[in-house]
Amino acid sequence: MDDVSISTTGMPDPPPLSVLIVDDDKTNRLILSTLIKKLGYNVISAVNGEEAVRMYGNNRPDIILMDVMMPVMNGYDAAVEIKRICGEVFVPIIFLTAITDENALAKCIEYGGDDFITKPYNSTIINAKINAMVRVRGLYNRIADSKSELQEHHSRLQLEHEIAETIFTNITNPKNLEIANIQYLLKPMSITSGDILLCSRTPSGGMHVMLGDFTGHGLSAAIGAIPVSDTFYSLSSKGYSIGDIAFNINKRLKETLPSGFFCATCLIEADEAFRTVAVWNGGNPDIIITTNDAPPIKIPSSHLPLGVLNSDEFDRSVEFIELGANDKIYMVSDGVVEAQNSQGNMYTQERLDAVLLESQNNRNPFSAIEDSINQFCRNTEQFDDITLIEIAAKPLDTIDNTHTEKNDQVLVSVNWALSMKLGAGALQQTNPCPLITQSIMEIQGLSEHRERIYTILSELYSNSLEHGILRLDSSIKENPQGFTEYYNARELALSNLKNSSIEISIEHHPLPSNHGGNIIIIIEDTGTGFDISSSNSSLEDNKNSHGRGINLVKSLCTSLLYTKKGTRVEAHYQW
Repeated sequence: MDDVSISTTGMPDPPPLSVLIVDDDKTNRLILSTLIKKLGYNVISAVNGEEAVRMYGNNRPDIILMDVMMPVMNGYDAAVEIKRICGEVFVPIIFLTAITDENALAKCIEYGGDDFITKPYNSTIINAKINAMVRVRGLYNRIADSKSELQEHHSRLQLEHEIAETIFTNITNPKNLEIANIQYLLKPMSITSGDILLCSRTPSGGMHVMLGDFTGHGLSAAIGAIPVSDTFYSLSSKGYSIGDIAFNINKRLKETLPSGFFCATCLIEADEAFRTVAVWNGGNPDIIITTNDAPPIKIPSSHLPLGVLNSDEFDRSVEFIELGANDKIYMVSDGVVEAQNSQGNMYTQERLDAVLLESQNNRNPFSAIEDSINQFCRNTEQFDDITLIEIAAKPLDTIDNTHTEKNDQVLVSVNWALSMKLGAGALQQTNPCPLITQSIMEIQGLSEHRERIYTILSELYSNSLEHGILRLDSSIKENPQGFTEYYNARELALSNLKNSSIEISIEHHPLPSNHGGNIIIIIEDTGTGFDISSSNSSLEDNKNSHGRGINLVKSLCTSLLYTKKGTRVEAHYQW
């Protein structure tokens, strides 16, 4: 049995580090081997750079001492190749050289060297250099371990965000907003939103609408949606007034949320004929009601946000407003009025008022506001969740409730657009298709078309990423282990991805009849392009386990066009 060294902790000592000596001179190799073995390291040797590369691949030494001038392959080229093979693993390379010229020594570092030792050799200097590299190697490994743990933590956090988004969507039930007299824009800053839009029909035939804006944004803010949504839907279905609903939500948030965490809230209650509305505004920007014949009515906040006051201090009082047949109600979160442009100026309530005053006699003031916000904030990072809702004073008894079965019969078809650009880091860590599809559902409410829109988006995105950027070959999937090999190759290629990006743009334009619309999906990548010719066979003729996606997309779209040598694709989907 081999001898095993036992440390004072009772655990076996780690094996000694191995050193690869690369030198074409036999005497130099012998001298170095003797010195390094005395320092307690294992030694292997190579006579030229080519052999060094091969021996590194077979033995994976911990440190390399590399001569510069050698036959077959010199030390510079060998160092470059070994560093390439190492990838993320740090293997110190110390060059051995008789050259003392500063430019030559700098070249050693330029070609991947981490230090150098000049000839003739000094055992003290060799010991110090190797010990220094051992310490650097240990530090690097600890950093690499921390990076791996951080990545694992990020993956768990990403999964939690995706789970939270699903819960948020299910709880807030955006389908309730899919009625003919509502247009809305939800533009979250991150995957989950701190803004919340809720709508519920009352037992008397009226309607409740709530816009909430939690402190902060992202996952922590979205958590508050759970008690708020539960309370809102429960009490609305039972016929409670918005004053009572506000009181009970405040009570629940005060009991469950930490200090300093609250929800700025607008609540509206409309009767069945939309003749009057009751309004409760606590901490949100002004509620604005536009008419054709008079200046807009503004209802500023007269209450504190929900979750601030104790129950005995809470004010349930509401304001009542009479509405005309063509009046419209607008509510926004502070992400609208506080949105910033490239100069750092805010959009402001005054700008919103001016846009509404100018456009209130137009057919679609909502689009005018949305266009104004987009124009003001173009080329600027979004700093908060943005929410806008328009409620037209249309009697509820005239609304066609068949939208739950035939959404395209009753949906208000409006102009809208969204876009995102994902760099290498985002491409490695997230799949944007579920988020984009959900955004489309929330903006236009095309729940019946969700599966088809997601299929189109995900197929085009996958082709752009996997073939255009990562250059993966789908034919790998043909052998029995093909799918495993393909996705292993995909993960490896993704992990090494640098300086690549994909830009996704979605536009929606109503059809001339205003019944239905055209969704334009544009995806452009910085890769070498997707070869569309590989997918020319029809779905029926293609019996392979790959290459069917484009033909499936063609069967769903009215138009599909690849341009810019396959790096840009434009798909049109009509509903």
